[in-house]
Amino acid sequence: MLILISVFLLILIGLISIYSIGLSNPETRMIFFNKQLLYAIIGIILMFVFTSLEYRFLKTYYKIFIIMSTLLLIIVLAMGRVIRNTNAWLEFFGLQFQPVELAKICLIIFLATYLSKNAKEFYFSWKPIFISGTVALILIALVLAQPDMGSALILFAIWLIMILFTNIDKKKIIIMALILLVALGGAWFGFFKDYQKKRIMTFLNPASDPLGYGYNVTQSMTAVGSGKFLGRGFGLGSQSQLNFLPEQRTDFIFAVISEEFGFLGSSITILLITLFLSRIVKIIKNTSDNLAIYMALGFMVMFFVQSIMNIMMNIGLAPVIGVPLPFVSYGGSSLLTSLIAVGILESIVIHKAEYL
Repeated sequence: MLILISVFLLILIGLISIYSIGLSNPETRMIFFNKQLLYAIIGIILMFVFTSLEYRFLKTYYKIFIIMSTLLLIIVLAMGRVIRNTNAWLEFFGLQFQPVELAKICLIIFLATYLSKNAKEFYFSWKPIFISGTVALILIALVLAQPDMGSALILFAIWLIMILFTNIDKKKIIIMALILLVALGGAWFGFFKDYQKKRIMTFLNPASDPLGYGYNVTQSMTAVGSGKFLGRGFGLGSQSQLNFLPEQRTDFIFAVISEEFGFLGSSITILLITLFLSRIVKIIKNTSDNLAIYMALGFMVMFFVQSIMNIMMNIGLAPVIGVPLPFVSYGGSSLLTSLIAVGILESIVIHKAEYL
């Protein structure tokens, strides 16, 4: 029940913030709010559908899910809609869908099923690491091709943390860490584009390019700081209402909350996210079903990484790489898939064989 309460309150905070942002533009005031409200209603319906279903049925189709998500990521590269230089959206009947959000859930279902069957082999063999890593790498490569570094990082975090909770040998962890360091070095010099390098360098010193790559972070930090304790008030945030703050509804909605509702509003948001994550931890602790444990773990990683990255972006502690704040940021794909994940978590609570 606490999971649902925290989720509904986070959705409400998001809707209030999106409506507030629209006050400065009467022509589009209700468009984004109405769309997000529609996505929320559809998402809640899907959440209850997945809650009523027995979560174990997902393992029957885990290969189909991963193939489907891979095909969608290929299709979006071939015929997707380009927004802000990112080829990441498919459009159906005027509504946009981002396949990478579905890919996150499909990867979690695949890994949960595969790890629950092969967890012990991670100690003795590199084979399960190679198989699971190859599946994850295919998705990550397709997402990087869009390019969407934020989502690619989340997919990698899901894979890495989930396999670390298997019976993996410590020597393998050390070797993997060394390989990762070499890969990052190679990516910096051979893969990262100039604007991606610039974003990272500007993150380390936003003042070096305050009107260019450092503009978003500078304006976000200004908005967060100007809110003080109680905030400027609903619809009274100068940074968001005067459009100094870019991407207010999506990447920087936490800055809008901080500016208009202050430290109190941002603290309540963080508290609700913490409460939500703590309930997932309780699900993990209170079940002996490996499939349920790995599914819940995967969802916890997905929500935690997205939340911490978004908030850190907004306060200047992480590079701006386009990660939404779960349940709060504007975006139908993120909201729908997040609510489906909540439905699966609730299904684990209701339907698992041994729940203490």
